[in-house]
Amino acid sequence: MVSLIALLLGFLLVVQLRSQALVAQNLASQDNTSVALLINDLNRANTQLLEQSVTLEQREAALRQALATGGADAKAIEKELTVFKAVAGELPVHGSGLEIRIEGPVQDFEVQDALNNLRNAGGEAFALNGYRIVSGTPIMSRGDRLMVAGHVVAAPYVLQAIGDPEQLQMAADLSTSSLQTRVQVSVVRKTDLAITSVLEPRPLVYAQLGS
Repeated sequence: MVSLIALLLGFLLVVQLRSQALVAQNLASQDNTSVALLINDLNRANTQLLEQSVTLEQREAALRQALATGGADAKAIEKELTVFKAVAGELPVHGSGLEIRIEGPVQDFEVQDALNNLRNAGGEAFALNGYRIVSGTPIMSRGDRLMVAGHVVAAPYVLQAIGDPEQLQMAADLSTSSLQTRVQVSVVRKTDLAITSVLEPRPLVYAQLGS
């Protein structure tokens, strides 16, 4: 369980996949060095995300197989599977955290940057306008529209994050500092924030168990 928890924490800290082309386009006003460093960071983060996503999916599949064959402690496996399901967004969760409300248009990379900062601050579960967000959930801009996993969402945007409110507050302040120059943003701490939306489990297609 110790190694599992360490793996899950690493997974939560991995930054979410982002569109490099769109980020570079929106940051065209910045100098070439800053853009180059950003793209390099994105490449490294994308590789880490893909590797750890496959590792977690393989571990979950192995646990399910062990549970089906009855070859291990069923209670321990069920507990591990519950943790995996919560991280994968397949179960409702609740706990202390923050609710960030944005009254105005935002770009996908701005939302993703906010999520990245919140994850790095220990955020454990997220939702935007009622849609559950996990690592790998696509967030894209289509003109003035923002889409979460193919669903169009509109302002006001309400981003919910469960975790230590003190740590999340610092990450939220960092993420919203630039947004506040053009849109109204409010951050409210919650003692018991509920994220009820869930995602359907995604089966492995290409990844195989074993080394």
